[in-house]
Amino acid sequence: MKFALSIATASVLLGQCNATLDLLATIAELQAYCQTVGPNTYVAVRYEDVASPVTYDFNECYPYELAGGELAQVAVFCKSATCYNNPNPDCTGGAVPPVPVPILAGIILPNVADFVQLLGQGATCQRNGLP
Repeated sequence: MKFALSIATASVLLGQCNATLDLLATIAELQAYCQTVGPNTYVAVRYEDVASPVTYDFNECYPYELAGGELAQVAVFCKSATCYNNPNPDCTGGAVPPVPVPILAGIILPNVADFVQLLGQGATCQRNGLP
């Protein structure tokens, strides 16, 4: 019985280690991708089941879930921005809460347990003066 429990525990831990390594590799990929984007692209996002990173320009809606149901897994901010969360995936409905959130370039936002949907359904970000 102890052996079976040890195998099960090791299996869970190994799965968590693989997930962490996958996340770290994705973050590195997005950071490198940020070096190749244009001057108006503020974020690179990895969505589940989407082969390539998706980028968004300033004042463009960044949905936390794509129309096909693919959730954002991790985002890397390529440039500093001031963002507003919105209640709808098309960024309509006004900011929730109506307070801007300044985000520095290089910030990494992993979507652990799909928490981003607790914040809203999408974001609209503008250029700001932060480095």
